[in-house]
Amino acid sequence: MSVVRRIFSYIILTLFIWFISACNITRNVPDGYYLLVSNDIDVPNGTEVDKDEIEDVIRQRPNHRTIGFRLRLRAFNTIDSTKAQQDAQDRLQKNIKKNKRRLARQEKINKRRIKRALKRGEDFYKPKEIELKDTIDPRPTFRERIKYEYGEAPVIYDSASMINSKEQIELFMVKKGYFDAKVRTEVSLKSEKKHADVDYIITPKTAYIVDSLFLRTSNSIVEKTYRKYLEEGENVLIPPFRFDSEGLGNMRKSLTDFMKNSSVYGFKESYISFEVDTLGGNDTIQVAIDISKRIVGKDENERVKPFVNTRINEVVFHLMDTLNYPGNFQKEQLDPRGIKLGPYEDIPTFDTLRYDWYDGKNEKYRTATFLYNGKLTTKPELIEFQNYLEENNYYKGDYVSQSYNRLMNLNIFKTVRPELIENDYNTIDVHYYLTPLEQRTFSFEPKATHSNSFLGVSTSLNYINRNLYRSGNRLKISFSGGFESLPDVFSTSDESKVINDETRSLNTIEFGPSFELELPGLYPIGLKRLSKNQNPVTTFSGAYSYQQRPEFKRQTIQVNYLWKFYDIARSQLFTVGIPVIGGIQFVRIDKTESFEERLEEQNDLFLINAYSNQAIYKDVALNYSYNNPNLNEGKMIFNYGFSFDVAGMAMSLITQNNEVNENGYKEFLGQRYSQFVRLDNNFTLHQYLNEKSFHYRLQVGAGVPLENNGPSLPFDYSFFGGGSNDNRGFRARSLGPGVYKYYLDSNSTVTEMGDMRLGASAEFRFKVSSLIEGAIFSDAGNVWTYNEDVNRSGGQITTDFYKQMSVSGGLGVRLDFSFLIVRLDFGIPLRNPALPDKAKWIFQSRDPYYQEAKDEWGIDPNTGDYYYKNDDFNFPKPFQPQIHIAIGYPF
Repeated sequence: MSVVRRIFSYIILTLFIWFISACNITRNVPDGYYLLVSNDIDVPNGTEVDKDEIEDVIRQRPNHRTIGFRLRLRAFNTIDSTKAQQDAQDRLQKNIKKNKRRLARQEKINKRRIKRALKRGEDFYKPKEIELKDTIDPRPTFRERIKYEYGEAPVIYDSASMINSKEQIELFMVKKGYFDAKVRTEVSLKSEKKHADVDYIITPKTAYIVDSLFLRTSNSIVEKTYRKYLEEGENVLIPPFRFDSEGLGNMRKSLTDFMKNSSVYGFKESYISFEVDTLGGNDTIQVAIDISKRIVGKDENERVKPFVNTRINEVVFHLMDTLNYPGNFQKEQLDPRGIKLGPYEDIPTFDTLRYDWYDGKNEKYRTATFLYNGKLTTKPELIEFQNYLEENNYYKGDYVSQSYNRLMNLNIFKTVRPELIENDYNTIDVHYYLTPLEQRTFSFEPKATHSNSFLGVSTSLNYINRNLYRSGNRLKISFSGGFESLPDVFSTSDESKVINDETRSLNTIEFGPSFELELPGLYPIGLKRLSKNQNPVTTFSGAYSYQQRPEFKRQTIQVNYLWKFYDIARSQLFTVGIPVIGGIQFVRIDKTESFEERLEEQNDLFLINAYSNQAIYKDVALNYSYNNPNLNEGKMIFNYGFSFDVAGMAMSLITQNNEVNENGYKEFLGQRYSQFVRLDNNFTLHQYLNEKSFHYRLQVGAGVPLENNGPSLPFDYSFFGGGSNDNRGFRARSLGPGVYKYYLDSNSTVTEMGDMRLGASAEFRFKVSSLIEGAIFSDAGNVWTYNEDVNRSGGQITTDFYKQMSVSGGLGVRLDFSFLIVRLDFGIPLRNPALPDKAKWIFQSRDPYYQEAKDEWGIDPNTGDYYYKNDDFNFPKPFQPQIHIAIGYPF
């Protein structure tokens, strides 16, 4: 049994013993008291309130449950308090003894140092200070961590808390429009079990309806903007509607934002108040929206200033640095002025530049003033391009945060501080105080890697220039290298052997240099010609990679020329590759003689195509990603991304009159080029509920290999199934294609691939402690080939693809170290589509599966068992569990 399996078995055994020893959840409940087991809420059907919201206002709640069990309470009960206290005392005494030894050692060392100093005639010495163990707040023991940090003391039923909760529920119902609601409580006390169940029975009575909602103000600007808000705003309440204080609060917030974004400067949420009139004597009420007067100034300067539409008068950028100052800034600029800077004071600026760009269309807007020292560290057109609060334009509240984010996203400023100064005549001045980041940095990054479901170690040496040529150009040059543990391409079907092979010593080395140059804008188009709403970036990148494996050496050269478009909130990114030169990749593989012979022996066109020299020229390279973290008030996050690639079309036109080579393919510059179309989609949804969360993923991808490509997609663009980030009941890259019966093929490979993919995953995560997170998951999916592969019968996509889905389930543990997530998943295959009918599910008979082996190879008359095809091929057991160790979440 492998080390990982042994560790996992110990964890399961420990949890089992834990449950048995802590089965009595009331062991720490004193006699005469009761453990609060449940709070039941009874609300009549048709009442427009959410039970979860009512539960949130209850003051005393039962002990936390994890997947139905009170694990934290059981943990608290498992550890004896006396033993935990004794452990703490023992640790304290050990710390005291260690401190005595360390102090004695410290004194001994210092005496020697004093003696040496006196011998040298010195009247001073550097004392040695040894760090002492903390005896005031010592580190908790293991028992203390389990009992007090993870564990949870029993929640004892308290009648006073119940009465308080009853009052809070009634107040909550009033806020929801049920002004006359009553709450009755019933308590069930079970002496023999020491359990208490509390029922909160709600009688909502009449729901009050708002039949009139109107604004009261004498300010014409506010009144005009409010009318516009009713037509265009969010969270607008239109009578009649049930009174809801939360709904009115949401309307107040959105109305405030709408006012600020309609150039009403200085408008705050606190200026809005509601007056509720219930004097009608029935179940209808009127609500008036009052806007208080705006008060500016303090003390004797205090005055009323009406709300008005406000414009931007002046925009000033303060570049608070002396990086390009040619002389001594302190002596030449500060001392003559009598300026003494404190440690946290801003560097003053003395040089001025007036930036004014005009092309006949933007005379009033693309202007700004720059204050700096010596020479601008960043070109003014780049900084001004990030600003939405333009001179002579109207003020909008959202423009402040958007401009701040744009300036920070340049990644050349350490701090950005916007400041608005209100003037007379309904204008404001905008000042940005900018402190630059260090322009050039070197870094050395050793790290564990997790690529394509295989673990490894790597390191990289990086050089970064964040502001090349003062234009915000970001240059990164890296040299990286590492080792990875990869299984052989060809292997037996002995599952246990493959698992051991995957965890053997690192057998693959990969290294190479790379560079990436990011330029703001759409090179070669200048920023001045672009709209600020585009926020584009141009990326040039290139990389060389050398990989050496036991079977072959692989060299890859890749060059990219991309345009990237961000939206204002940076929630969307659209990437476009420049046709033909936007994505170029050359792959050269030098195979060993034995590997070449094995490929020729199998005569597998799909494998030969995957492990051959290739050149890829992308005609179309599109990538899109979307992130929405604001669903359901931030409790849900939705992500979607797709990549669409078309390669080889332009090359086919260029080489249409060329002769084919000996293998039947056309070449460009002496190298066969790939020709294919590929689309991949990825949907994820994350739902967070306190210490629990649900996560869902759907993957849909398909590629079509075209005339000059061979029967399958290039290796780097193929789809793979199984592994720690896919279907976790199967080994990495072992799933599929289709219903190919790999277990009957002595020439099967460890790596299976396809041209199409369909996959879905669901995962439930729950907190066990601040460090440990548990998970229950299920994965489904498969990969298929576009063309028929005679060596993998059943792998081609058919109309019955939905019947060829694999299914797996399992348990997982995640260790959250803040900077790193280490994940252990135990996956069990529940359905294997490759197995024969009536044997595809784990709960079905294995007889049809073993019968296939007998039908394939016959039966040995001496033993009555089937023959193996050869001595190196062992018929695998079906539904072998898989253990995956990985870095990061699966999705």
